[in-house]
Amino acid sequence: METYTILFLAVAFLIFLYIKARRDAVIQAKKLKNFLKENFGKKSSREYEPDEYERISHLYLHDRESHSFSEEKWEIDDITWNDLNMDNLFMAMNTTQSQIGEEMLYSILRYPVTDSEEGNKILKERARVIRYFEEHEEERISFQTAFKTMGRIRKYSLSDYIGFLKEVRDEKNYGHYLSIAFGLFSISMIFLMPPAGFVLILVATAVNVASYFHRKNEITPYLICFMFIVRAMRESKELLNKDIPELSEYQTRIREDLARLSELNRMTWLLMSGRSLTGSIMEIPMDYMRIFFHLDLIRFNDMLAVLRREESALGDLLHVTGYLDSMIAAASFRHMLQYYTEPEFIDGDGTGFETEGLYHPLLMKPVPADIDAKRGVLVTGSNASGKSTFLKSTALAVILGETIMTVPAQKCRMNRFAVLTSMSLRDDLMAGESYFMAEIRAMKRILDAVKEKKQNILCCVDEVLRGTNTVERISAGAELLLGLSNEKTLCFAATHDIELTHILEAYYDNYHFSETIVNDNITFDYHLLPGRAESRDAIRLLGMMGYDREITEAAFGISEEFIKTGVWPRL
Repeated sequence: METYTILFLAVAFLIFLYIKARRDAVIQAKKLKNFLKENFGKKSSREYEPDEYERISHLYLHDRESHSFSEEKWEIDDITWNDLNMDNLFMAMNTTQSQIGEEMLYSILRYPVTDSEEGNKILKERARVIRYFEEHEEERISFQTAFKTMGRIRKYSLSDYIGFLKEVRDEKNYGHYLSIAFGLFSISMIFLMPPAGFVLILVATAVNVASYFHRKNEITPYLICFMFIVRAMRESKELLNKDIPELSEYQTRIREDLARLSELNRMTWLLMSGRSLTGSIMEIPMDYMRIFFHLDLIRFNDMLAVLRREESALGDLLHVTGYLDSMIAAASFRHMLQYYTEPEFIDGDGTGFETEGLYHPLLMKPVPADIDAKRGVLVTGSNASGKSTFLKSTALAVILGETIMTVPAQKCRMNRFAVLTSMSLRDDLMAGESYFMAEIRAMKRILDAVKEKKQNILCCVDEVLRGTNTVERISAGAELLLGLSNEKTLCFAATHDIELTHILEAYYDNYHFSETIVNDNITFDYHLLPGRAESRDAIRLLGMMGYDREITEAAFGISEEFIKTGVWPRL
């Protein structure tokens, strides 16, 4: 009688846990919906552990190593990525809800679409999907909820896990079936011979747990991957609940992939319980069942065989879902901006870049700039006047336009460009390489790309050859910038050397930023102006900082003499 009472109480407790779990799930879903609605169009506030952020790039690295992208497709190299602080931009716009979504977004930003033929189709489709999610809140939130439930794997990239699955040792399930039989026999003995049954349960538990963890420790990383795949498949079905004509192509691909992977979706409760990632207490008894009966290990072995057979279907399913998640993040990014435009591309060769109201997407109070460049541009002005920010804004405009069809500007019309920069280099002390050596290496990679003439190049150079003396900087800098001026290259360069603006006047247009000194205070308006900088406020700043008047007056005299004669006077 006591046995039946215990069983009754156990069943009642399980029912209570189930009801509570369902109630918690409803509350959690409502909170998530409100969160997604309120945070659309806001910068991501997520914080990353260093190793966590590093693994986000692994899909991009995997695609590069596996040659998923042809050699003709352009990638943003590490120097350019770091020069433009693309990590900060990615973190701000990464409002994806799933791991595959954020990995896909990162990969998209690393691979701008510079091909004019296929590129038009790809970018127009991205823009169309982004606009759909901008305009359809209900469907967007529904998709985001599914992506959120897919979740993330913190330790490794999903592409790493899938690669690791090829290395897993195959195992037959005979031993696990024997563990089930022993467990069921010991339970049945409770009803026939309770004392002996309890002893057998203790023995079965010890044996089954020991053998369970022997195999579990070997496959745990891969089991986590399978759990993610199961969630991805389960939540992908949620994307099919409503026929959406605008997304029918993607829904069809998801449906076909799920059909090929249908064997993976059977008895998924053996790997995981519940539909949420909230840590429901209902999952606790399920975990004990898996351990005692080896349920997840058996299912893992069966699923491994299916996955190896249908690897291409899984890859496509993850690609589609990751793509849709990344496009929602791009839609949210558009609403983070003060304003934006979809670029108008000029097909064919050329170096046209015309924009109005261009600004840097991460600045709180940016000052917009207008420019119509058909050849190289030299930008002069004082330190902190806005030169570097303008160059970065230009490069980012091209990259964002060629990846998510979103330019932080009121208008943008341009040729397609591969983007290269040389801007924020530092001495590499660990490698024993000076600033100058790092700089000339960075410049050479740009010149090599220009010589190949495979596609139009946009290059941004901040203070060319700043790591050497004045005479060699100006002479070598002039030749380098001349080499970056041709029918397929558009170079934006910032410099303090006014001499370069005269030497290269036939090849480069001149623009500048200016400053104003009032009552011994210097202010910058950050407005881009035509022509070269003419002010010599750097010498005036010496006086403002308390330097002797004789020094500042003598400095003015020397500069005036050089401007008139082109020769530095002897002192």
